[in-house]
Amino acid sequence: MENQDVTWNNLLKDFEKGLQVAIENLEKRDIDNIPGAKEALIQRLETMKVHFPKNDGELFIKSINEKIQNAFFPNTKQFSEAFEKILLSRTHEQDFIINELINGFITSKSKAIALGSQGPIIDRMVEAFSKRNDFHIVDHQFFAMFGDPNKPRHYIKKQLEELVNMFGLISKELVIEKDIRRSEQKIYTFFTFPDEIIKILEEKYLIIDEDLGYAIVSENFDRNVFICMFLANIAVNRDDLEKVGGNYTINGISAIFALILLLSFMPKLSIDEKNPILNDSTYDSSNMSVIPKSWMMKQVLEQLFEPLIKIIAYRLGGGLWLSKIIDSEVNKKIINQIRFLLKDVNKWILGQLVRVEIPIFVEISNIFTEIVVGYEEE
Repeated sequence: MENQDVTWNNLLKDFEKGLQVAIENLEKRDIDNIPGAKEALIQRLETMKVHFPKNDGELFIKSINEKIQNAFFPNTKQFSEAFEKILLSRTHEQDFIINELINGFITSKSKAIALGSQGPIIDRMVEAFSKRNDFHIVDHQFFAMFGDPNKPRHYIKKQLEELVNMFGLISKELVIEKDIRRSEQKIYTFFTFPDEIIKILEEKYLIIDEDLGYAIVSENFDRNVFICMFLANIAVNRDDLEKVGGNYTINGISAIFALILLLSFMPKLSIDEKNPILNDSTYDSSNMSVIPKSWMMKQVLEQLFEPLIKIIAYRLGGGLWLSKIIDSEVNKKIINQIRFLLKDVNKWILGQLVRVEIPIFVEISNIFTEIVVGYEEE
């Protein structure tokens, strides 16, 4: 426990140092074209510097444990329980940004596994399951989707097994005693969802034809199902790095949720009534706020992003995850990828980055406000 306290305190100190550097860099800049934006961010960073270390990092603990962990990484060893909790706490519409960030990360990771594949991996999985009425993917279909036709089947078998494991799918075998064409035994391998997961999916995502025994996917069946499977797998197997995809997964997931924390802590700007962004038909002041793109530049928030990655890793996976956050070229590529995804999933309106106020941003921001107000009242 003493070692854990030392580690946690060091992480908080690193974040404080990052805050100070960010404030100093921000004070030197004068490129924001929104009046008051620079001052608002400096004030927010100064407030964070004062309040984040208090009560052993209470702000981080509440934000990560109560919001991120409960919704995305339930503390359970039961895969079906973790999957159901994640599925019930999220919708594609509410968490579009998070869905896109994780989908982009999974696509990148799965491409590294299935080198011969083209196109978004999860979308192809959804399509494959939607086309069949038995809710299975046959092995040769799976190999055709994700294998490399220029390499022998056995060469890519291990990689494809890793892809199956990443989504928590299972394999089943069907033995045909006499194949029609060759009159010899034939074994077919099917990939599908575990039975307990299928029972959960029947409530919304599957239509079971009792007479024919068919399982037909409904219109609600989408990439969110696979994203929840991916997250459930990480939640349940967080202590077994091989089962969650190793260092790449740890670094990528920690970076995604560090970015979510960072966006949640950004102040909401008051836009001048003459600002042209208010006249844009795609801007909705009730659920959007502007984040000047200069805020996301390396010199301003770079010093916060990397300490946050380590804080997320430590809260979600303890010392094991923290030991896998490496300051290497691989990690820098992941960080750059997350930045790219951020630009891709947020709206750009008249040259400004716009944050859509999805529930988790609001909830974490409320924790920040409530705790800070509480401290000030004391």
